[in-house]
Amino acid sequence: MSPETRPETLLDLLDLERLGDDRFRANAVFAEEHALYGGQVAAQALLVAGRTVEDDRLPHSLHGYFLRAGDPSQPTEFRVDRDRDGRSFSARRVVAVQRDEVIFSMSSSFAVPGPGMDEQAESLPEVTGPEESLHWEAPRLFSLAARIPPEDGIKEWPSRFWSRFTAGIGDDPLLNAVAMTYLTDFSAALHTFETDGFLPAASLDHAVWFHRPVRMDDWVFTTYDGTTIAGNRGLYTGSYFDRDGRLVASMAQEALYRKVR
Repeated sequence: MSPETRPETLLDLLDLERLGDDRFRANAVFAEEHALYGGQVAAQALLVAGRTVEDDRLPHSLHGYFLRAGDPSQPTEFRVDRDRDGRSFSARRVVAVQRDEVIFSMSSSFAVPGPGMDEQAESLPEVTGPEESLHWEAPRLFSLAARIPPEDGIKEWPSRFWSRFTAGIGDDPLLNAVAMTYLTDFSAALHTFETDGFLPAASLDHAVWFHRPVRMDDWVFTTYDGTTIAGNRGLYTGSYFDRDGRLVASMAQEALYRKVR
């Protein structure tokens, strides 16, 4: 590991080297006791996909699979396949590679924003705002400030919290979608289930839908809900609201459970 490449902010993680029209490399590396954070590789994959589409097309969904544990001390190469460019939509596939092995694969879709319906059924929960909430030091994530509503109390791994990025993300829609993707792998909501000695061992697959534009350097409220555990796979979903109560994104993820001996 070269100390010159250690990231200090989220923007350092997103400073990718372009190796060709459809190949990129993440050179920011660092030593860590855990495997590579899945939200990091997913965010980087969405960023490189977005750099291969027209500027007027914004991400509206991604579906990824975590295939192998990544190593944060190693560079990651990203390879993009341009599946389709239609009149309104573009589809891309990305693989992330370390040591000649694919650690993550992703399909993503981009669309030209258009006028139309704008409705939502889910609403922002009635919680204390971020300024009055409790400070929480979020582990592992760069540039993330987090607050937990006092009615929830400080938990080691909360399922509801406010957060914002302190790095200068600005109003770039792609960069804000990438920052949202980085956030979406942050927590789990399966701790409410009685797992009888089974613990989550790895993330399996991950999906994000981007509904409305959002500034990730402003406060966003995250709420996660456990859905089911079956076949040693646990599913949970998440919703993300801006301060005005707009549902800006949704996610779903499966986690693999293994018996602890």
